[in-house]
Amino acid sequence: MTGKIESAGGHLSYCLKSYLRCHIDMSGDFNGYQSKFSSKTRSSINRKVRKFGEHAGRLDFRSYQTPGEISEFLALARGVSADSYQERLLDCGLPADERFAESALAAASRDEVRAFLLFSGERAVSYLYCPVVDGVLEYAFLGYVPEFARLSPGTVLQWLALEKLFAEKRFTAFDFTEGESEHKRFFSTHQTPCSIQLLLRPTVQTRLTARLHRSVDSASKALGDGLERLGLKSRIKKWLRQTA
Repeated sequence: MTGKIESAGGHLSYCLKSYLRCHIDMSGDFNGYQSKFSSKTRSSINRKVRKFGEHAGRLDFRSYQTPGEISEFLALARGVSADSYQERLLDCGLPADERFAESALAAASRDEVRAFLLFSGERAVSYLYCPVVDGVLEYAFLGYVPEFARLSPGTVLQWLALEKLFAEKRFTAFDFTEGESEHKRFFSTHQTPCSIQLLLRPTVQTRLTARLHRSVDSASKALGDGLERLGLKSRIKKWLRQTA
């Protein structure tokens, strides 16, 4: 449980965060995966895909996996990431450093990465980057240009990417990794309870620090819950994404 502080084998255990880790079971096919959604939801997704294609003139979705393709992807995706709220507000955009580029190219040489871009005309407007670890795809980076938010580019790209990834019949799962979000819960087929625990020395200072952190975290959650009840949280998120 988030915020729980207790003694553990001579140490102080502090639950920094508890969450549901989401993943998609990819042992079946895309048709089977789609059956998890209601007919109304499937219709809504397909409508978003069609609407994006109509706005862009055509549905231009591209995949990348070889070293040459990944090099091209990084050049295009960095332009999207620089404009995205993920980078401007959350500091979790696609890395621009040489070290990341080298690791991405090395992974591509081992066929251990899949990446995707969604275009509007000649402009890339959304990207998805997924390393592959032991046959499992990891949801590492997703972003989109805020001005296209009303067209749900992240949802459209995720859906098209999953269709292609299922078709490969190579991967066992798509792991949304740490943390929760509406996007992850929506697309996942399974959710596993997880937590991040800190083992601290049981000193007065560490106890006070853990309690202070818990208080600040609780206040932040209370504020978020209050905005949710007032119907303002989603509006604020939307405004931040559009103005990022």
